[in-house]
Amino acid sequence: MEMENAYQLENKMMEEAYEELASRGELSIRLKERLEKTFGERFTNGWKLANSRSVRRYEFKPSSRVVWVVQGRKSEYQVMPDIPFCYCDDYYFRVMDKKRGLCYHIIAQHIAEALNKFEKISKRDSQYSSITDRWRAKELAESSE
Repeated sequence: MEMENAYQLENKMMEEAYEELASRGELSIRLKERLEKTFGERFTNGWKLANSRSVRRYEFKPSSRVVWVVQGRKSEYQVMPDIPFCYCDDYYFRVMDKKRGLCYHIIAQHIAEALNKFEKISKRDSQYSSITDRWRAKELAESSE
């Protein structure tokens, strides 16, 4: 599967799942089966994370900036759902290498947002760097290796 096709297919399916979850609060059996077939373990892991409240949404005031964080198996990862982008290794090694379109952290974020099953945390704008520095520090350390 070409990257553009995988990316488009997976994002289109997640948009469909988001709409269905947001409007009905659940997935139809047909769509859930399609998601499981397309994403495999990534869907299962994302579903579990979303339903275990492993997703956090930081909102910074007064700017209204939002940072999404997903607690994965090894660490917590910043997720940027609008791009979509994640700081996890799966994203770097499989999504960026065109082997798949989404990691399970992005899937978890979409599900959690659609179901409103995430922790909401308010912070002041002055605290933004203290929250996001951990990912920038990791990125800098990896780029210097």
